[in-house]
Amino acid sequence: MKLKNILFVFSIMAFLLFPSSISAKAVQAQTSSSNSNAANAKITNLISRADREIDRRVAAMNIILKKINGLKDLTADQKTSLTTQIQANIANLNTLKTKIDADTDITTLTTDVQSIVGNYKIFALFNPKIRLLSVAEVMNNIVDKFTALSTKLATRIADLKSQGKDVTAMQASLTDLNSKIASAKTTVQAAIDELIPLDPKGYPGNKIQLQDARAKLQTAKQALMDAKKDAETIIQGLKAAGGNTSNTNTNVSPTNSNSTSSQSGTNTNQ
Repeated sequence: MKLKNILFVFSIMAFLLFPSSISAKAVQAQTSSSNSNAANAKITNLISRADREIDRRVAAMNIILKKINGLKDLTADQKTSLTTQIQANIANLNTLKTKIDADTDITTLTTDVQSIVGNYKIFALFNPKIRLLSVAEVMNNIVDKFTALSTKLATRIADLKSQGKDVTAMQASLTDLNSKIASAKTTVQAAIDELIPLDPKGYPGNKIQLQDARAKLQTAKQALMDAKKDAETIIQGLKAAGGNTSNTNTNVSPTNSNSTSSQSGTNTNQ
């Protein structure tokens, strides 16, 4: 029998005698290939999701940058501090995105993906922080309006006093009005000073400062509401005494209560 025929016969015999061994190797190879494909699909999916989350955060921070530039009551140094914080976070996120896109190990990739939320609390800290700074600016504008109103009311009261009218009650309300305005101004500034240095890297450890700044703005809001009542009382007194009440409009809202009453740093969509 020729050698080729002999080898063929032996291969047939091996197949007939040890079919399970050959089948097991084939199944093992197929399983290994299937597992590899599943792992690659998981890596691709994780990278895609991570890229979307990073892009979402970068877009949000670019919007915040525009808002910062529009805050007129912040000093140049405060704006620079905030801008530097945000730009650093954007740069770090872009660096992380490059690393994630190059990851091939599922364990390393998972750790990097988790760091998007773990290290970059954009929605948990930056968003409420900028929102509170915007509220603070609104309150400072109201403080300015009440300050101007107080000056007008003081002039009207002085006019009545020069006419021999009793202005004791109005003067007491004016004193309280000025006290409330000063208190609101000081408290708003304290809130701003507390908010400026807060950085996502410190979250949730600095969540208490975020909440405290919110509480300060609530206190300032109440002071402005009390100031408005004082002004209305003075205007009523001026009218009753026949005084001039022109250009003494008190139609100024201290600010929407929803802006300062919602819970800070509780957004789980980080």
